[in-house]
Parts: sequence; structure tokens; C-alpha cells
Amino acid sequence: MIFDNFEVDGIPQVVNITPLFGGYFHVYINKRFVTSISMTTEGWRVHFNNNSWLTKDEADIMIELIESGEIPTE
Repeated sequence: MIFDNFEVDGIPQVVNITPLFGGYFHVYINKRFVTSISMTTEGWRVHFNNNSWLTKDEADIMIELIESGEIPTE
């Protein structure tokens, strides 16, 4: 799912959340990989891999959208 039409520090942003096999999701900002989200037996895990404006609060919103079905899992 792609989210666009917003800016961070005056720079246009495009966030793409891509579902993968087995409950994994990759998150890209402006076509750059920034994190993965996965469902484990212990709950959701966010694996931050680099510096970006994405925080735990934004990741929690993404997880809520996944759980509600607004972000497709296939």
C-alpha cells in the first residue's frame, strides 16, 4: 500500500508498505528500504534498520492498519 501527498521537513514523502510471505512486511520511504515489520509468536516486531523519520508511533499506526485489513497481507 502506498501513502503519499505529505511532506517531512519540506521534502515530499512516499511510503510503500509491501506484504511478504509469512507475516512479514517491508517499509520503503521514497523507494529506500527503512524497516521490516513481522508477526511473531510474541506479537508484532519492528526491525529498524537505518535512520529515518519513522518512529515507533508511526510503526504502531502501520500495525493497526495491517490488523484492520486496510493494508493487504497479500
